[in-house]
Amino acid sequence: DPGLSHDLWTPVVALEPERGWGHGGSMSQVIAAYKKWHGIARMMDQGSDAPEYGLLLDSELALFEPSGGYAGTGGASVAGAAGSAEMCGQDGFWSRLLDRIRAAEASKLWPAARVSSTLTTYNFGGKVRSGKDYDRTLIAENIWLVIGQAHLAKCQEPGCLQIKRQHQDVLFSWWTDLPWVNVGVAKRFFETVAKTPNGGGDSSSSSSGPAGAAAAGGWRAFARSIRFTRFEYMAYQQYCALREGFRFWDVTNITGEAKWGSYLEDPQPGARLADLRPMWVSMEALSRTISGTIPPLSKEAPPLLIFHVDHEACRIAPGLDVEKRLWEKLLLELLAKQGRTDFNKDSIKL
Repeated sequence: DPGLSHDLWTPVVALEPERGWGHGGSMSQVIAAYKKWHGIARMMDQGSDAPEYGLLLDSELALFEPSGGYAGTGGASVAGAAGSAEMCGQDGFWSRLLDRIRAAEASKLWPAARVSSTLTTYNFGGKVRSGKDYDRTLIAENIWLVIGQAHLAKCQEPGCLQIKRQHQDVLFSWWTDLPWVNVGVAKRFFETVAKTPNGGGDSSSSSSGPAGAAAAGGWRAFARSIRFTRFEYMAYQQYCALREGFRFWDVTNITGEAKWGSYLEDPQPGARLADLRPMWVSMEALSRTISGTIPPLSKEAPPLLIFHVDHEACRIAPGLDVEKRLWEKLLLELLAKQGRTDFNKDSIKL
């Protein structure tokens, strides 16, 4: 919102990775992962003023309004003052966000569903892969960042077995709930992945840890040497399984198999999301509750956010697509004035 007070947010510009931004293929997804982690690193650099948790996301968002409809003029929400009070009042659902995140962390469970081998396919230049096959690759990329292939093959610790199970069963856990990160745990995560071969383990890893990071200019500077992976939240989840006692919770019997990615992004008919009480849902999921394709969401613990509101023809955020195109045009003009050619009209969209 251009009218939002500058006192309510702090802009953070990601430092360029030591190996550069890279181009082509899946690099746009890697850049997205890096910038999200860079935001968390900014929180880590706040020392004693750092928040307890950060959110690892970059989606267009809207507040969820359980008391209102979503079929008003232009598709906008028609929730009134009562709905806003229910969500944002002193005792509203938003006041319980911190408690819900703490409860999720205390449960030490990552909800995940098996990915189907038949519901969808991807065509990569003539090579056809199922959703299950492709998502197994994404899971593996994050595993190699966290632990390394050779180490995992030999490891029989409980955390390693959890990670092996996720990979074998293709339990996709990215964005199956609000992607919260414990800022203190994130420091240990950075220290670990900086030492793995896929994370960039080289001379930079010898100075890892709080003292080393501070000496090198803080966590933001430290993060420049790490080769973060796309679908980055799974790496944090896998680290927590490896070192923090977490487990992957197979919820396939509740959601059905995932078509691809998170079951929240493309929920299958009959998916009982209310049983899981997620703190956010996708625009697609919300639309399917409205159409009756999936059961209603929880009223006792409703989601707080809707992500991907630019999907489904921007039905609850009319005009958002126009604003996005204007923003893309502005960025390209600013880059051109600086002589930059590393982004174009297509790659700037990502």
